[in-house]
Amino acid sequence: MRAGPKAAVTAEPLDLSDLPDSGGERVVSFIERFLLVPKGAGARKPLVLRVWQGRIVRGLFDDPRPRQGLVSIPRGNGKSTLAAALGLYGLLGDDVEGAQVLCVASDERQARIVFNAARRMVELNPALADRVQVFQDRLYVPGTDSVMAPLPAEPGALQGFDPSLCVADELHVVGEDVWEAMSLASGKRDRSLVLAISTPAADSESVMWKLVAHGREGTDRSFYLKEFAAPVGCDPDDEEAWEQANPALDDFLHRDALRATRRTSRESSFRRFRLGQWAGAEDAWLPDGAWDACADRSVRLEDGAEVCLGFDGSYNGDTTALVVASVADRPHLDVVQVWERPERAHGWEVPIIEVEDTIRDACRRWNVREIACDPFRWGRSMQLLEEEGLPVVEFPQSASRMTPATQRLYEAVTTRAVTHSGDPLLARHVANATLKVDGRGQRLSKEHKHSTRRIDCAVAAVMAFDRASQQQPDPADYDILQSVW
Repeated sequence: MRAGPKAAVTAEPLDLSDLPDSGGERVVSFIERFLLVPKGAGARKPLVLRVWQGRIVRGLFDDPRPRQGLVSIPRGNGKSTLAAALGLYGLLGDDVEGAQVLCVASDERQARIVFNAARRMVELNPALADRVQVFQDRLYVPGTDSVMAPLPAEPGALQGFDPSLCVADELHVVGEDVWEAMSLASGKRDRSLVLAISTPAADSESVMWKLVAHGREGTDRSFYLKEFAAPVGCDPDDEEAWEQANPALDDFLHRDALRATRRTSRESSFRRFRLGQWAGAEDAWLPDGAWDACADRSVRLEDGAEVCLGFDGSYNGDTTALVVASVADRPHLDVVQVWERPERAHGWEVPIIEVEDTIRDACRRWNVREIACDPFRWGRSMQLLEEEGLPVVEFPQSASRMTPATQRLYEAVTTRAVTHSGDPLLARHVANATLKVDGRGQRLSKEHKHSTRRIDCAVAAVMAFDRASQQQPDPADYDILQSVW
């Protein structure tokens, strides 16, 4: 490109009058009318979005628009081209005066991958080239005073911007402080969007994992999540699993290239980069989707219902959780209360008196058969509650005790012989749990000793379900559990 001042733009603004007024259809129409493939298969030909790409676009731009989005997808599926196309729509097609479109990545070189794809798309179409000034560090549209620029993933680099669209490429190598800076910089406009498109991170304690967990909860309508991944536990040589993870396979992603990559790559790397799986996913306790399939929000544990409580206590660092399970032919699980150290809180300790009072309140509300508790660090509290007449039962989290209990809940979940409330925190802890197997048996475990991904609610659920499933329900109390099974 020529350095120095650019020629004045004399062309009329793009005529977008025949595009749909809004929504994903407008974005798709803009892309397919004005943009050409910048390189590779189909280079210089019109960019025609695949069905799966169109679904992503509609999820991001249909009304009501989300404020944040994350697309987790393996390498080779055209994520940079799609990101560049969306960036140009934000620059030229979204009817935004003074649009600011930022391409953010771990460093400037990575950020330029999306930027350069967008630049090339502009150069290939005279209608765009006549209206966009191309600089080394930005694309500029004088007619609307709009700009598109690449930026390194540094919080300081994002200061002073008011982005209408911010695209983070390869979020797995971007820190949480950068995502926060992107999010805080946006939001001043009525239709701003912060979007990340990335392969899964190697570190499951990354900001990307937190966003995936948040999106999986499905409770935030302002957050859009789309994941492409092979089934958990699949054989890495299963080419049907490849197809599930890679929507571009046999299109512009070649199967023989994946076969070659599989022969020369470590399994963990292949799973992450080519199957879209998270580190440790193959060690997950439950099959993918099994827990969600047991959710039944119509079930209510009414006052007086026969239940068992599972209590997993900590002192300061970990989470303390109290979970309830109904005594029924098909037990129902729910979270009573969780105490978790707030982020960046130093010196925080579990409020012991509050925990004890919550257990008392649960026993007043329900007919509690047993309170299953590991006495470690909580012996005094449990002794005090037992002296008050509460049905405390020691449940040491030893391998001999946890192995059969873990297996019971596993079988109940996979056969849908249990339901749960769909509590997002419980779901996250269940998803975090891996299965530790050694000479003493198998039980739930963190992915590694120092992981901050908590599993305490899952452990409490195992304890509560184990005790509830071994109780005999009183037939006279069946009507207390209200359900529309």
